[in-house]
Amino acid sequence: MASGFYTIPALLMLLWSCTINAFVLPNSLYKPSLTSSSPYGLQTYLTESSSLATARTLNGALFATASNGIELSRILYDSTSTAFDAWEWTAGLGAPAALIAGAVLVTLSETREDFTPRKNDLKWVRIMKQSCRVLLLSSFAFELVSIFVSTITGSVLLAHGECLASKAVGYASPLGLLHHHHEFEYLTIQIGFLQGLFNWLFATGIEILIPKKDETKSARRMNVALSSMLFTLMLWITAFYNHHLSFYSDYAQMLKRYFALFFNRYVNPVRQFRPMMLLYVPSFVISTFLTWRAFRSPSEEDDEDKLATK
Repeated sequence: MASGFYTIPALLMLLWSCTINAFVLPNSLYKPSLTSSSPYGLQTYLTESSSLATARTLNGALFATASNGIELSRILYDSTSTAFDAWEWTAGLGAPAALIAGAVLVTLSETREDFTPRKNDLKWVRIMKQSCRVLLLSSFAFELVSIFVSTITGSVLLAHGECLASKAVGYASPLGLLHHHHEFEYLTIQIGFLQGLFNWLFATGIEILIPKKDETKSARRMNVALSSMLFTLMLWITAFYNHHLSFYSDYAQMLKRYFALFFNRYVNPVRQFRPMMLLYVPSFVISTFLTWRAFRSPSEEDDEDKLATK
C-alpha cells in the first residue's frame, strides 16, 4: 500500500518531465556566450553582467555548453592524444572499483543475519549494526557511481576533437585536461572510489567491534585490536592521499569543491533547471526520512517470536 502511494506520484512526475523534455527547447532556458577567452565552448549567461561573468572564470565544471540542446557538444581539447591518455585513466580505475564493489557485496550478504537488530541488543549495538549496513550499501553505491561516471566520461573524452584556436589552455597532462574540462566528473570518479573504500573498511571495523554471542574475553580484546588496526589504516590512507593530490590541498577541500559543483549543476534551479530534479530531489528526501525512521525504530517492536511464526 505504501509503495503504491509513492509510485503513482512518481509516475505522474516522470510523464510530465518527459513531456517537458520533448516540447521545451533547452536553449530557451539559457544562451551560451562564447568569447575569445573561452575558445573551448565554455559558456556564461547573457543575463549576467560582464564583471560577474569574468569572476566565474568560465569553468567547464559549472557551465556546460549547449548546442542544439546537447551539452558539452562544443568542447575541444588541446590534444586528442592527451584526451586518449585521460580515457585510459578512467578505464583503468574501473577495475579496482569493481573489485571493491564485489567484496562489499560478499560482506553485505554474509553479515545480513548478524546485523539484524535484536530486541535484547544494547542501544549502541543496534546503532552500530544499522550503521554497518548503511556503510556497506553506500560503499557499493560509491564504487558503482565511480565505474559508471568513468565509463561515460571516457566516451566523452573520445567524442571531441582538437582545438584549432591559436590560444591553447596549456595543460600538459591527461589529468590536467580532465580537471580543466570535466572537473565534476574527475571529482566524482576520485571521491566515489576513495569514499567507497573508506566506507567498506569502516564497516568491516565496526563488524569486528560488535560483541558476538559466547565471545571470550581474549577474543574480545583481539577483535578490538583488529578494529583499531583498520581505523589506523584509514587514517594513513588519508594522509598518503592528501600528500599525493595535484589540484587540491587535501581530501576535505575536494569534498567541499564537489558539493559546490553538485549543487550548482543538479540542485540549483536558478543556474539551470533540470526536469529530473523534480524526481531525484523528492526521492532523496523520502530516502532520508526512511533512514531516520529505521534508526529511530524502538527495540520493543522487534518481536522475534511473531516474526518466526509468520
